[in-house]
Amino acid sequence: MAGDTFRDAVRGALDAILGANPSITWPHKDTLNTGVKPDAATSYFELEFPGGDEDQFTFGAPGANDWKETGQITVRAVVRQNAGKTERDKAEAYIETIRNAFRGSRIPIGSRAIRIKRTGAMGGGHDEAGMWVESIALEYQRFNVG
Repeated sequence: MAGDTFRDAVRGALDAILGANPSITWPHKDTLNTGVKPDAATSYFELEFPGGDEDQFTFGAPGANDWKETGQITVRAVVRQNAGKTERDKAEAYIETIRNAFRGSRIPIGSRAIRIKRTGAMGGGHDEAGMWVESIALEYQRFNVG
């Protein structure tokens, strides 16, 4: 069974970027409430969907108006803490490649598209498991009908 069409489209877009860049050797792991417990010895990518909001964009057609949704998607490169300069440099280079690939892109979702409007600068820090994370934020926009 497929999940949310928005999240599935973004997951597919990340997987396509990784597949198109054979120099990126880390996998995308779907850790979002799946029970997947990645091995801390292996670096990987994951997605977060912090959310967004929706405003009515067109009026006069009840049930068929456009609603503009804007929000954030976060792509995270997760690395074992103190893994060393080589792994840190890989995380930074991989995230830069992913950021460049998403910048200005349109991700198909049904007959419409998710538009990546902005990419945020890379940030780093620890996650709750004590892993080191390099991440980028992607601002998206899409139009829903309802």
